[in-house]
Amino acid sequence: MTTLAAPSPVTPRPRFANAAEWLRALGGVPLERIVFDPWPGSATEADLLRFVERDKRLCELVDGTLVEKPVGYRESVIASRLAAKLTVHCDERGLGLVSGADSTMRMRSGRIRLPDVAFVSKERVPLVLKPVPDLSPDLAVEVLSESNTADEIKQKLREYFQSGTRLAWIVDSQPETAAVYRNPDSPVAVIDSSGRLDGEEVVPGFSVALADLFKGLPPVA
Repeated sequence: MTTLAAPSPVTPRPRFANAAEWLRALGGVPLERIVFDPWPGSATEADLLRFVERDKRLCELVDGTLVEKPVGYRESVIASRLAAKLTVHCDERGLGLVSGADSTMRMRSGRIRLPDVAFVSKERVPLVLKPVPDLSPDLAVEVLSESNTADEIKQKLREYFQSGTRLAWIVDSQPETAAVYRNPDSPVAVIDSSGRLDGEEVVPGFSVALADLFKGLPPVA
C-alpha cells in the first residue's frame, strides 16, 4: 500500500533583526551562493522550478530565499557513481526509486531540499508525483563541497530526519570519508576509504566499497 506524506504545514516566514541572524538561519552559507533575484524572502516554488528545470541551476528554497547548491566535477562523479550503483540494486529488486541532485523534495519544515542522491522506498512513492512532492528520502546522501558549511549540513540532517528519513550518508571527498547517520545529532560511524557503506534495513542487501566511489579521481590542486 502506498503511503502519502502528510501535507506540509503552512509556516510563517521568519523575521530577522539583522543580516547576521538571517545568514545564520541559512546555515552560514557563503554569500555568493545566495540568489538576490528574486529578492531573498520573496522567492516561490515557481521561482525554484524555473532555476532548476529551465536554467539548470540547482537551488534549494529556504524560507523564501533561493540558495544555490555548490557544484564541482569531483563531487558530481562521486554522486553519479553512487546513484548508478544504488539504481541498479534497487531496480533489480523492486525496492524503490533513486534520484539525483535535481530532485526537489519539500520537507515538513516547508523548505525544499535537493539531496545529492536520494532513495525512496516503493511503499512511500506517491501515487501521483507533484513537481515538488511532500517527500523525504528513506536514504539521503550529501556529497560535501568546499563551500558547504557545518551548520548547513546540520540543518539538512535535522530536516531530513524530521521528515521521515531513516539513514543518511555525508560523503567527504577530502579526506575520502563518509559519516553514517541514523539520527540528526551525531554519526554512528565515520568510514574511511578502506570501509564500506551499508544500506542496512533501509536499502536491504546494498553495500559499496567507499574506495570505489573515489577510484581514478585525481587529487585536487
